[in-house]
Amino acid sequence: MPTPSQKPQATEPRGLLRRASVRALACALASSLASVLAIGSALAHELGAKALPESTGLRLGAGLALSQAQADQAWPAIKLPGILSNGETPVDRRGGALEHGTLDAGLRLGTHFGALLALGWHDRDPVHVEAAWLQGETAWGQDQLLLGLGRNRLPMGRLLEGGGHFDRFASMPLAKRAVLGGDWIDDGISLRWQRSHDGPWPALETLDLGVWRARSFPGGAEGPAAPAAHLRLSWGDFSFDGFGALLRPQLRGAHVQSATAAHTHDRPDCRGGLTGIFCFDGRSEVLSGSLAWVLPTTADLRLELAGLLRRDRGQLYSLNGDTDYRGSTGGGWLDLIWQYSPQIGLALRGETVRGVQTLESANALALARDAGLLGSTRIWRASASASYAPWPSLRLFAELGTDRQGTQRNNFSALRLVWTPDQLLAWHW
Repeated sequence: MPTPSQKPQATEPRGLLRRASVRALACALASSLASVLAIGSALAHELGAKALPESTGLRLGAGLALSQAQADQAWPAIKLPGILSNGETPVDRRGGALEHGTLDAGLRLGTHFGALLALGWHDRDPVHVEAAWLQGETAWGQDQLLLGLGRNRLPMGRLLEGGGHFDRFASMPLAKRAVLGGDWIDDGISLRWQRSHDGPWPALETLDLGVWRARSFPGGAEGPAAPAAHLRLSWGDFSFDGFGALLRPQLRGAHVQSATAAHTHDRPDCRGGLTGIFCFDGRSEVLSGSLAWVLPTTADLRLELAGLLRRDRGQLYSLNGDTDYRGSTGGGWLDLIWQYSPQIGLALRGETVRGVQTLESANALALARDAGLLGSTRIWRASASASYAPWPSLRLFAELGTDRQGTQRNNFSALRLVWTPDQLLAWHW
């Protein structure tokens, strides 16, 4: 915990600040690969199921997304008012940008063991580890059990894991950015039960139970590990993914919100000085749900819906004081997807996010200003995307959309190239 000189003492609560909003719905990579293990089947976006070879051997894969975007103002938005976030300032992607690049290597040894290393890039950011794990799996009757430890995206379902990377749309969904700070990559241990549809509960397809170190946002620099659970149900033309995690973050640092803040992915350390940062200690609950429905029409139409909710309770503090904090941040997105032909697709997306905040102390106004909670308003985005696939692994996208915060609008357009080959090289023995 910060020393008394670093963390201001709470004052007698005598003020109440509310910023209205509508309620909506595992440490860094270990020093060696041998200490970073994880479940193979939970990797997000296009790396997912094809990351490990199906038989004994080595597979090398890659992904690339390039964009050329225009917008009236900085895009994506520099800040989301009224949202308690990680304080990260996204890069302005107007002009040409490396939206996302990945390299991955998957190794399978026999039928029971596998390993994966995946590296990623965004724009001019340094290389980061997206996955590094060893995996063990075994049959359990007609079902399958997979156990692993290490760095990975938390299993939350295809829509939540894949939103914002190699997606039909160029930007990270608003709700995912606000609630999770983007992709939730952490270190942990997880057990997956992959079921057949025979026997009881035929709709239950997947169950994941894990414990994650919770050092990544919405976790903090300290605090206990966080339990998390995910299940997937499927019946007929419907599939549903539900997720929940309980965190007790300590020293969760974020940069003081500013319209002129430079792009950064740094996670400030609350154990140092509090200059330019604010911190949170307390309890956080994260819930999500997503539903996909293949519409009963002759056309290839799908409806996909995803929602996220984070509830925070605890102490918020900065150089300007300390306050009791309660807040909820939630939102989601809805996609209508029409695959006109194997090569041509159209998609519409509507998004929204907002936060509800309550701060109680004499310093509430100053803390709300530091954390970017003033000017709370519902945030909206609407976009349309058309795609053409000249080859199975290559897609070209044209996108038009608008962001709205209160009375302010930011119209944007983007041309994108997304290349996700099944594999670059493979050796089997």
